[in-house]
Formats: sequence, C-alpha cells, structure tokens
Amino acid sequence: MSMKIKGSSGHSISTGDSGQTRATEKPQTGGAASAGKASASGNDTVSITVSATRLRELEAQIASLPIADTQHISDIQRSLASGNFVFEPEEAAENLLTQEREFAKMDKKE
Repeated sequence: MSMKIKGSSGHSISTGDSGQTRATEKPQTGGAASAGKASASGNDTVSITVSATRLRELEAQIASLPIADTQHISDIQRSLASGNFVFEPEEAAENLLTQEREFAKMDKKE
C-alpha cells in the first residue's frame, strides 16, 4: 500500500510498500523559485521551536512534582475531625492574589 503526504515545503512524502518514507520534489508549475527544495543527498532537517523546547522542560518539571502534600492533607483531616480547623478568608484571599501575581510574572517572561 502506498500513501502520499504533501509536506509544508511543497514536497510530497511517499510511503511505499516497504513502509519506509522518502521525500520527493514537487514538480514546479512556474512562478517564484522554490526556497525549500530537497537536497540531492536526501538529507532532511527538523527544527524545534524555542516554545516547544520550553514546553517539554515544563512538562518534565511538572511530572516530577508530587501530586499532593500528604502530610498537609493529613493535618487538615485531623483538624476537621476534631473541630479545630480554622479558615481565615483574608489569608486565603491573599494567597490567591499572590498566586495570580506569580502567574502574571510568568506571562511577561514569555
């Protein structure tokens, strides 16, 4: 089974019966010269954007973080069970504002 896929540079990529892919040049129909012709040696290059690289770094950092602080959760559960849990709305609001400020700083760096 053979399948052809047109690449963004105007070249088609064809998969033959062997399952291997090879790049072939698209016939020119006149007009502007093609800036992305495949080289005669068949060497293709792939570039990854800075954003994609940063995204992979962040994904790795997130994957290494614990899902939850089990000690903190246990402390809260004990406080709730004993009736000693105290909720401070002002402190919670300040924590949310601090978090939002940190997010805004992250957006400005990108």
